[in-house]
Amino acid sequence: MSVPKALIVTLFVLFALPTFAADNRWSIQGPDGGSVNRLAFDPVSSSIAYAATPNGIFRSADGGQHWTAASELLGTPINDVAVAAGDPQKVFAATTYGLYKSSDRGLTWSVVHPFGSYAVAVSRTNASIVYSDSTGGPFRSSDGGATFGSVGSGLPSAPAAISVLAVDPQSPDTVYAAYQTNVGVYKSVDGGAHWTPANSGLPQAFVYSMIIDPSNGSTLYAGTAPGLFKSTDGGGSWTALSNGLPAAPYCYSLSISGGTPATIVVGVGGGLFKSIDGGTSWTSSGFNGSTVTPAAIDPVNPANILASANSVTFKSANGGANFAATSGLTAFYTLAIAVDPQNASVVYAGGSSGVLKSVDRGVSWTQSLTNQTGSIAVDSQNSQIVYATPSGVVRRTTDGGTTWTDFTTGLQPGFALVVVADPQVGGTIYTIVGNAVYKKVGSASWVKASTGLPNGSLTFITIDRNNSSTLYAGGGVGIYKSVDGGTNWVATGRPAGNVTPTTVIIDPFDSGHLLSWSGSSAFESTDGGANWSSFDVAGGRQAITLAFDASAPGRIYSSGADSNGVAIVDRSNDGGKTWFSMRTGLGRGLNTIFIVAPGGNMLYGGSTNGGVWAFHFARGRAVGK
Repeated sequence: MSVPKALIVTLFVLFALPTFAADNRWSIQGPDGGSVNRLAFDPVSSSIAYAATPNGIFRSADGGQHWTAASELLGTPINDVAVAAGDPQKVFAATTYGLYKSSDRGLTWSVVHPFGSYAVAVSRTNASIVYSDSTGGPFRSSDGGATFGSVGSGLPSAPAAISVLAVDPQSPDTVYAAYQTNVGVYKSVDGGAHWTPANSGLPQAFVYSMIIDPSNGSTLYAGTAPGLFKSTDGGGSWTALSNGLPAAPYCYSLSISGGTPATIVVGVGGGLFKSIDGGTSWTSSGFNGSTVTPAAIDPVNPANILASANSVTFKSANGGANFAATSGLTAFYTLAIAVDPQNASVVYAGGSSGVLKSVDRGVSWTQSLTNQTGSIAVDSQNSQIVYATPSGVVRRTTDGGTTWTDFTTGLQPGFALVVVADPQVGGTIYTIVGNAVYKKVGSASWVKASTGLPNGSLTFITIDRNNSSTLYAGGGVGIYKSVDGGTNWVATGRPAGNVTPTTVIIDPFDSGHLLSWSGSSAFESTDGGANWSSFDVAGGRQAITLAFDASAPGRIYSSGADSNGVAIVDRSNDGGKTWFSMRTGLGRGLNTIFIVAPGGNMLYGGSTNGGVWAFHFARGRAVGK
């Protein structure tokens, strides 16, 4: 049976256009963990909890054991979250992009006011009274956040340095503002129209946390750096609490039980501590030696406690006697991504909690190595060999991440900033220690490979995948090039304005074609770095990172921000002459790391906002043919 010519043309057009279907969209499913700015329980239902993270707002329906991201805010840094005790259907999230509100217990969200918000608090007696701190100071709303009045008088400068807003549980016009500067605590009794200091007995210190007894608005607790303090007269005077606490602790978080307000937990730079007598005495609840920020105790059932430490969020169901890690909270602080050159489904992520590995394109992850890791490299010839820099020490695994050993023989003492594997020669790797480049070949010790490099800041090494004798290294010193495997280095040209290049990337189809960027500006060289000119990405975009695709000549990705500061990914099939957007499914947070996996069918992005984003081209791409 013959096929009509028109149908053939139509099918060709469909497969030639840059359209994506099925799983042709960005998604994020891990790794778990990362920093949390605030934890909060629903004041009525113990099953519901919220986590404000740099990667969005997360909701739990089982008391914090498992978390699900709010799709509307995924990738949006959330500074604070507050639940209306009088109407827990209403939840507020403070972001630099505006104040967001949910009217269905965190299931859906929408922006309620466009100004940037750094802290938010809701009256316990009237859910329509909301206080929000913006760049101008704390403002009061009487209509659930839709409109706000003017900032009051009497506050010190730097209003955006407010760490906590707290509303008197009985009097919605009485509100406190705690500062992350040494000005302490301020109080208003007229809804924020006028403010006065409330610091008698408080040291000149940063105030990181503050809570009010829900049954008695005159009783307050303030966590400072250093020390924990209590007031029983509405902030008129403060006394130190120390019995059982570490000496001069930095008190990053406080939480109080609504049903039993004598039960309090405090997260400090040394663990989690609990009091059952209103702060008179304290006992350790674990995390010894770790910084706990934040922590939350269930207002309904004080046996339930949530705490974040070492970039992991934990839950206790027995009052702090035991804690178990929770799952689904994908705010992992991503510092590095590396893909197996033989299998694009295998990806490693390095960050504040170590190295994690996925064998299914980022769908699930397992812990491979602990301690903060900023650089990972997979050997070009043996995928079981992986290098990483936990805590600045070069380590190696020969079994795909199951076990790791130190790999430092020959290196001078110092912090290993990066590790880079030779793309052609297995077992050959480079690192930067103490502003010097070192090279290791096979079983030999590390040797210094810095002849010709100046004494200054080096932050990157890039190797030509077609000729691994050609390398680029640089940073604050500019850009230097070696054509003999790092034995000797000479200065190349430098992008206009003597900017500090973030890195250099090399066109896999033309070794003389280089791209570099600094801040939001991109640069191009067509002569191996001798000369540079501006490189234009899509209109209205800021280039945060660029990547070549080794599967197709002329294919370049630009990961950056649009004119509103929202994350964007664009692709060019003609060397940057034209671009089209690939933003579908992507969160708001910017990708500062962008990897095109071998074969070009997998893209990975990540940033300190959290997690690893993945894009899989589910069907063959005719784009660019």
